[in-house]
Amino acid sequence: MHESDKRAGFVRVLVLGLLWATAAMSWSIELPAGPLLRLKSEEFSKREVAQAELLVWARGHVEPAMDALYRHTRVADDPEVRDRCLAVLRELVHDEYLKQGEGYLGIRMLDEFAKVPGDLELRSVIRVIQVVPDSAAQHAGLQMNDLIAALGDQVWRKDPASRMFTEKIRQLKPNTRIQLKVLRDGKLLEMGLTLARRPLIADSLFLDARQVDLEAVERVAKEAYFRRWLEGRKLGR
Repeated sequence: MHESDKRAGFVRVLVLGLLWATAAMSWSIELPAGPLLRLKSEEFSKREVAQAELLVWARGHVEPAMDALYRHTRVADDPEVRDRCLAVLRELVHDEYLKQGEGYLGIRMLDEFAKVPGDLELRSVIRVIQVVPDSAAQHAGLQMNDLIAALGDQVWRKDPASRMFTEKIRQLKPNTRIQLKVLRDGKLLEMGLTLARRPLIADSLFLDARQVDLEAVERVAKEAYFRRWLEGRKLGR
């Protein structure tokens, strides 16, 4: 082997070693010392602030932060530190839960045909007949009797739009940003919104919604997801 080939091989090994070391360091970070120390404070308010600071930091370093927090829930001497690290870890796992599943808008609809400004042909449109409280639709400002005339560049002509619209929304992930064209009082409005996660009982929301505590259902689902995550971590998954 030529001397130049040996040098090139050595450089490649060195570079790969540095890359591996850098990656290893990035995935084995420690929790920030300041908030971690203040979790032991005798003042409740300081412990609360420290936990909030730790959550902000952790959301900027999600995967390695999960590892570090989980480690502290197992080995920290102070039970207060263990409990608060577990609370921050729970929030991170709940964040992951909200990213899973299908997209959700939060409306009840009827199919209609209507004339849309700028379009010579009739379109199949979607009339909003109910907006779920605290849903993506409500947050974006959708109102009863709005007519959804397009989803992005997609419009509908002969076939009823609601089925195709629903299927498309469900194919998208939570937190996906979409653009709607909405006909309101004869004017075509552009409306951007961020999809939520489709609730577990979304298909029955309108059957007897007043008797269902949706927030409680979601809390139970998120906690179950967190418990499964913990079990998986204990088993090394």
